[in-house]
Amino acid sequence: MPSDSVQSARWEMIEAGGRTAQSFGLGRLLGQIFMLLYLSPDPLSLDDLASQLGVSKASISIACRQLETWGALHRFWVKGDRKDYYVAETAFDRILRNGLLSSLNKKLDTAKLHIERSLALLEKSGNGETGAPFLRNRLRQAEHYRERINKLLSSRVVKAILRL
Repeated sequence: MPSDSVQSARWEMIEAGGRTAQSFGLGRLLGQIFMLLYLSPDPLSLDDLASQLGVSKASISIACRQLETWGALHRFWVKGDRKDYYVAETAFDRILRNGLLSSLNKKLDTAKLHIERSLALLEKSGNGETGAPFLRNRLRQAEHYRERINKLLSSRVVKAILRL
C-alpha cells in the first residue's frame, strides 16, 4: 500500500486533472478518470474507478466511452475476467491529434453551418428589420474568428508541434 504522502500527491493530481478538464469546458469526471488511469501502474475496471472516485459506475462508464472515442484511454483485457479494464494513453500528441483536435474541428464545421444558416435567414428579412445589421455584423465577426481558429489548427506549426 502506498504511503500517505504518495496517496496525497496522487490525489492532488487527480483533482488537478478534474479542474483542468473543467476549465476547458469538459466534465470534471473526464479529467479525474484520465489522471487516475494515467497515474495507475495497473489497468483499472469500471468498478475500481467508481470506487476510487466515489461516483456511480454508470457515470464512469459514460465518461470512459467519451475518453475512449478521443483515444485518451484504451480497453485492456484481463485473462479470466469479463470486466472492462482501462489504461490511459500516454502519448499526449496522439490524444490531441486523434481525439480533441478532431472533435474541435467537427465543432468548428458545425458552427460554420449555423452561422451560414443564420446569415441566409437574415438575407431573407432584409436590412430594414430592427437588429438585423447588428446581428449580421456579429455573425460575420464570429465566422471570422471561427475561420482564424480553423487556420491555426491546420497550420504547419501546430502540426509540427503535434507531430501530425
